Amino acid sequence: MPKSDWLIGTSPAFRLMIATSWLAPDSWQKNQEETIREAIGAGPDWTEYLFLVDRHRTPALSWATLSRVPGIVVPAPTKQELEKRSNACRVQSIRHCRELVRILKAFNHAGIPVMNLKGPMLSAELYGDVGLRQSNDLDLAVPPEDISRAQDCLIDLGWHLESTLISMTPRQWEKFHQMRDDLIFIHSQSGSELEIHSHNYWEPLDQSRARWARSISTVWQGCTHHGMNTIDQVLYLSSHGGAHAWFRAKWLGDLARIHAEGRVNWEAALGFARSIEQEKPLLACLKLLQIVHRLPLPRLHGNPLQNLPSFLIDSPLHALKVTKEPPARGALESLPDLLYMIRYTRLILPQKTWAESLSELLYCRQDFRMFPLPDSLFWAYAPLRPILFAWRKLSRIWA
Repeated sequence: MPKSDWLIGTSPAFRLMIATSWLAPDSWQKNQEETIREAIGAGPDWTEYLFLVDRHRTPALSWATLSRVPGIVVPAPTKQELEKRSNACRVQSIRHCRELVRILKAFNHAGIPVMNLKGPMLSAELYGDVGLRQSNDLDLAVPPEDISRAQDCLIDLGWHLESTLISMTPRQWEKFHQMRDDLIFIHSQSGSELEIHSHNYWEPLDQSRARWARSISTVWQGCTHHGMNTIDQVLYLSSHGGAHAWFRAKWLGDLARIHAEGRVNWEAALGFARSIEQEKPLLACLKLLQIVHRLPLPRLHGNPLQNLPSFLIDSPLHALKVTKEPPARGALESLPDLLYMIRYTRLILPQKTWAESLSELLYCRQDFRMFPLPDSLFWAYAPLRPILFAWRKLSRIWA
């Protein structure tokens, strides 16, 4: 296969990481093997390759993909390290599955609807194997009206709120929920992390409720949970990856698997995405699949890709190549980075208002913890933000 122009100038290790960041179905396995052989033939730096696998969180996928290519030569130390990482990924997935069963049973008993978003269940759905996708935490959604009851259930199971969420005042909680859609819990014994989402931060609440109405109730390990239909799942994965500028290759690999298997009618998906103003993340995803994984573009009426801003493609292509993983949303390293992401977010998620974007610039959860103010002085966080921002930067340097 001809090399993607985007990959020209990148290292063989990077090209190999991209090639092994997903597990192609049988219909695309030959193409994937050819790409892997080309990258290995160019003499990759195997230490760099392992670093990139860690950076993009694809250890089990990369090990499974390389293991099925006959005749390739991978140095023994690299094989040992990659297999070790793959095994650790699988052990973590088993642990997550056990914790997930306990949570689902408790929520079922309390009558709390729950929807799986990613994690081991998505791995099982895409690859028939809960251990192939690396997930450092569990991601579940519950209806907004059930957040309090879900929190009580989790506390009974030994989970507690992440430290920066503890002791926030009512005004801080209100602002936090405007900026974030999730609550982060840590398990007291295992240290595992769980995110409970009340809605997706890139969509209005009514769209979240409609997705619940369209969801499909299924049973896993004797527990009932809700799953998204195929189009909702594709839109969720596209919007999640798009909102983070696709800085992690495994996210694009999930969509590559879905597209290569022909699981979704893209014309129908695009039509629905337009109805809820989510077409840009979907179109950007399709273009990135063509550039990064050389998957064909589906035939879409009216050639909608020609009007897609190039910034929505150039930014993710750059983010994928960046060696250092970017900070989490809301904790960007510099003001230019924050302004850059605001611009990107407004382009890919246009329903976000300038007031909401400005709120992310003026308020930060870490500030609430570092400099707690009573609700009567909450207004002071906005003018103090530059000072608090500089203080956090200096604190990191001193540390």
